[in-house]
Amino acid sequence: MANDIPAYNTAQPLQFTNLDQLLWGIVKTLQWYSLPIMAIAIATLGVFLVMSGDDTDRKSRLKGWIVNIFIGGLLIFGAATLANIIKQFVGGSV
Repeated sequence: MANDIPAYNTAQPLQFTNLDQLLWGIVKTLQWYSLPIMAIAIATLGVFLVMSGDDTDRKSRLKGWIVNIFIGGLLIFGAATLANIIKQFVGGSV
């Protein structure tokens, strides 16, 4: 079956010449896609928080979600530091 597809024989898997390019590629991709998703989620949760009225249980759940999104953002945008730590651990140069 692989011989029936012309592009299959010439296709190359994702290749990185070194660990540095792999790590920074992952970091940039995570940061690129997560920022708009986080912004939309926080804005939506903020609207729901305003609309929750006197429902304290719902307010506490929404605040928890917002805090979790901020923590995730710190991890994702702190990924550059994590990438440097991993690079040092496996023997890359900084």
